[in-house]
Amino acid sequence: MFRLMPPPFVYPIVYCWIIVSIAAHRPGRKGIYHYWKNRRIESVLSASKNVYLSYLEFGKAVLDRFAVWAGRHIDIKIVNPEILDNLTCKPGGFIILNSHIGNQELAGYSFKMKKEAYVLTFTGDAKTVNDNRDSKFREMGLHIIPVKEDGSHIFDMHNAVSGGNILSVHGDRMFYGGRTLKAEILGKEASFPEGPFRTAVAEQVPVITLFMMRESYKEYTLYVFKLSDGTYKGTNHNEQAQELLNIYRDKLEWILERYPRQWFHFYEFWKQ
Repeated sequence: MFRLMPPPFVYPIVYCWIIVSIAAHRPGRKGIYHYWKNRRIESVLSASKNVYLSYLEFGKAVLDRFAVWAGRHIDIKIVNPEILDNLTCKPGGFIILNSHIGNQELAGYSFKMKKEAYVLTFTGDAKTVNDNRDSKFREMGLHIIPVKEDGSHIFDMHNAVSGGNILSVHGDRMFYGGRTLKAEILGKEASFPEGPFRTAVAEQVPVITLFMMRESYKEYTLYVFKLSDGTYKGTNHNEQAQELLNIYRDKLEWILERYPRQWFHFYEFWKQ
């Protein structure tokens, strides 16, 4: 469909699908409602309205990926491009800490790095999604590190960074349990996966974060922020990992103030 018509002609499918999805997916509905009601302190009516609009924003973001797979072009404005340019031109590896805010995967379809890049990816999606993701990542020179239930992907993460390459990993979601770090975000403490932060401080490499934020069906803004140059004030790895998490958390809150509906955690994020 995207090869034959522009995205706005396809979006009406999402308007109907979202109503069914909200009704059928109670955990996701509750999670995003509590985000608006308890964390953004909205009224019941306003929070309910924003549940629908958040699902709508997510649906459009998903369809934008299909549009790119079909060959559609999107315009991307980059904020702080020099941060990424400087790191890719220097020897040594670095880490990109991503999040489930905005359309991060789309960034991987849009930029070919000057270094080898490895992306820690959950591969439990539908075959169509996995196949198209793999194809676009290969075009951009990106290699997938699949998330494994036994946690052995941590060794692949180490090898990627220690080899002077780029490691892209999400810092805000647990997949198969494991050790966590705690940080207060939007007024309440939440759990974050320890692995990405411990890897960064153990390797003593620079860390950045990216936010690929949707402005319209053909326009995105990519925000690039430096989190660490590889040095930390903490006296041990535990303190240093927590320090990095706190900086990362601050950037999450900053971007959410500007794009609150592009928070794509459809579950109880603050549940301990």
